[in-house]
Amino acid sequence: MFCGVLLLMTEVDAQRRSWGSRPSPEIGVRGGRDYDLDIWSAGGQFRLPLGRRGRLQLVPSGDVFFAEGEADWQANADVLYGTERGGGLYFGGGIGYSNRTGVQERVVNRIVGLRLSERLYLENRWTNIDGKSLFRVVVGYNLSLGKRRDSAADIFDALAPGR
Repeated sequence: MFCGVLLLMTEVDAQRRSWGSRPSPEIGVRGGRDYDLDIWSAGGQFRLPLGRRGRLQLVPSGDVFFAEGEADWQANADVLYGTERGGGLYFGGGIGYSNRTGVQERVVNRIVGLRLSERLYLENRWTNIDGKSLFRVVVGYNLSLGKRRDSAADIFDALAPGR
């Protein structure tokens, strides 16, 4: 997976000039809390903008859940639609595969989120698994693969003196 990301990064960097104002793919980390199972999670995601404006995104992701003595995980393929380019409210859904507490099955996700900046987001996720709808809150941070890191606006830029 790491080699694939490196290969993609070099291809994205080579194509940066031809994209112009088109949004770039992003890769990020996230952490969350599952309130129904009372456990924490950590994971990562890849956001691939679809279309010229990038409001529609394909988001494959994976999470590990920290239950006592269990190795729980979930892999997802979600589609998100943003109301504003680069920020604001977004919503979507998708499918996934879960291995939680010995239950292995396909799941359905429903998502409502808020991009707080170009990189930082807060997300509410409902996952239907084993006949239940589990609720999780996720906070994540993304890095752009196509723009220079210092060119993307960030919520933390306001805190830096002299900017």
